[in-house]
Amino acid sequence: MQRDEMLRLFEVHREAERARDFDAVLATFTDDCFFETVALGRRVEGKAATRAAYAAFFTAFPDIVPVDQGMTFGDDVIVVWGELRGTSGGPWLGVPPGGGSFVVPFANVAPFKDGRMAGERIYFDLATLCEQAGLSTEEIRAAARAAPGSGPS
Repeated sequence: MQRDEMLRLFEVHREAERARDFDAVLATFTDDCFFETVALGRRVEGKAATRAAYAAFFTAFPDIVPVDQGMTFGDDVIVVWGELRGTSGGPWLGVPPGGGSFVVPFANVAPFKDGRMAGERIYFDLATLCEQAGLSTEEIRAAARAAPGSGPS
């Protein structure tokens, strides 16, 4: 894909995330998409699992927002970085909310194929997010290990 096509699709994707419109988010992905949270060692594949992963994040952090600060492009890939901001307001992987707010750096790698996003791979510091959000890093890691989609990617 050309850079401007990737950027337009990624902007549509971000707007759908802001609106919490899961159908619109999923429309930006290929049918065999993935969602990988590197900090948790979790990767899910397919639209149903990707929808569930998004729903879990937005349930756990109802006001989460990525504040994009920069991006770069490669062959069929966009890399975006900035800060994730949010509040622990719901259960995350079955762990009760801590109630704290957080601001942590993130990087997001989104490869493209067939005119859509093939998936997302997000990087952030889990320990810092948990500390700020009032969550137990150990409980979150244990819950992530027990969850479907855990393990090496």
